[in-house]
Amino acid sequence: MSTTGISQEELLQRLNGLLAEEMEASIRYLHLSMTVEDNDREKLSKMLQENFDETVEHAQMVGEMITQMGGTPSPVIRLDLPPERISASEAIQTALIFEQAALDAYRELLERVEVNGDAALLEFARAQVELESQHVRELQVLLEN
Repeated sequence: MSTTGISQEELLQRLNGLLAEEMEASIRYLHLSMTVEDNDREKLSKMLQENFDETVEHAQMVGEMITQMGGTPSPVIRLDLPPERISASEAIQTALIFEQAALDAYRELLERVEVNGDAALLEFARAQVELESQHVRELQVLLEN
């Protein structure tokens, strides 16, 4: 792989950062599903479960990319989960915050790897930007309704 623009070490650090974000998001979705108020839980349960499953899948994909590049998955997980019940609206707003953070991180990765010419990583980053953009749009629509 060409390392013009970003070193292999920096790329692995960024991927481990993305791995941590995806792992954190999966835990946050699980936590949201447990803390959303009972009367709102049914409305959101399918979306929260789908997003949980998808973030776990994304974490696995990022971890595999790290391994394929000769690195070792080593995410640093930082979570502070509030102990109170939340409404459906609050759950969606919370999800929007961490989905936007993931979108921003994947966009940054895409910008950095575009100069490298690594086709697999470039394709992965583009696909993740599209997926995360879709998640952000879906959550924004939910908030408007």
